[in-house]
Amino acid sequence: MSNKDTLKYNFSNNRSLLDTLEVTSEIFKSKSHESLYRSAIRKARNNEKVKVLFDVSGYKPYWKAFHCNEVKFQSEKELKGSLCRKRWCNHCNRIRTAELIKGYQQPLQQLSTQDKLYMVTLTAPTVKGRQLKSEIEKRYKAFTKVKDRLRKQGLKLNGIRKLEVTYNENKDFFHPHFHFLIQGEKEAYRLRKEWLIEYTTADIKAQDVTEIGTTAKDLMEIFKYATKDIVKDETTALATHVIFQALMGRRSFQTFGVIRKVKTPKKAKIESVEHDWLESKYDIWYFNQDEKDYDNVYGEMLIGTSYIEHQIKEKTREIHEK
Repeated sequence: MSNKDTLKYNFSNNRSLLDTLEVTSEIFKSKSHESLYRSAIRKARNNEKVKVLFDVSGYKPYWKAFHCNEVKFQSEKELKGSLCRKRWCNHCNRIRTAELIKGYQQPLQQLSTQDKLYMVTLTAPTVKGRQLKSEIEKRYKAFTKVKDRLRKQGLKLNGIRKLEVTYNENKDFFHPHFHFLIQGEKEAYRLRKEWLIEYTTADIKAQDVTEIGTTAKDLMEIFKYATKDIVKDETTALATHVIFQALMGRRSFQTFGVIRKVKTPKKAKIESVEHDWLESKYDIWYFNQDEKDYDNVYGEMLIGTSYIEHQIKEKTREIHEK
């Protein structure tokens, strides 16, 4: 894909103005209708992203996310679509986050009855892209050393570790860092102290310790994806590819100590959702990138995205004119 073609895929913020606009029944037929609309908008944006990721890297597995949920099979009011379960798929990341929260929320709630939980963010100086993979390896080893050292001192850590990598476009630096969910205030601050022994050049002000609850909203930070969606041009796409390659074969999320996840089914490869506004019938719907919607062989649109976008613009205009 050339630079000219890249520009054709509009990287402006595709998220709808619904975030600031009151949703009314005039726009959506039901909550499930709104949910499917938002899902289609995300898929269109994700398709744009993976096209450019492939263009800058030639890495074929990116296309699996392009085909994720590409076809929906309708059985009466139920829609089924296949999932790619790839790190670079926004839709599958949302599903994975929901699965993790569902699996770990109860054990964490039980853990919090014994002692408070803390979110601990541990950082170290940023690195260039060529150093990222080896630096991630170094930081995993540093945490293992810290954990073992504390254990020998009679302090056992219970919690969850999540690796996240962000990118500073202005300076072209990568920032791998850890988010921890730790049981106990003493344990949280000792973890921070020992980390600073491993990384003497790290700024203590960048190491955060905050008490945290166990609601789904509270737990979102620890269970969200390993890197933010920053792709808006070829430069940021290349940086994103560097991150994904550095994470290859790595578990970004891991538990330690007494915490165990409640048994859940294997990762779903099929998404099945019932939509209360659909006409009860059997059909096959194919994703239409231009329309950000699904259509069938008769040219019918599943969601009515174009109409919804028009309604949103009209309502936004009315608000501004008041």
